[in-house]
Amino acid sequence: MRGAAVGALIGEIASDDAGKGAAWGAAAGMVRGRRQARRARAQAEQQVEQQAARQQELTEQDLENFKKAFSVCLEAKSYLVKF
Repeated sequence: MRGAAVGALIGEIASDDAGKGAAWGAAAGMVRGRRQARRARAQAEQQVEQQAARQQELTEQDLENFKKAFSVCLEAKSYLVKF
């Protein structure tokens, strides 16, 4: 919408044809909007992937911590534990 308004203004100044300028501006605005949406989508997907990787790391660390604590408790009662 903003592209159409700017295009109409430029079209009016440059060639006295605001309609043609508005059409060009709307087309340019649409292309720009699609590019921005595509960039935003790619960035969101990258953030999701990073969060998933971080969550996996935390889950693995939590499991290792649990195994260590469990082993210490069982070894305190003279049980043999191997993981």
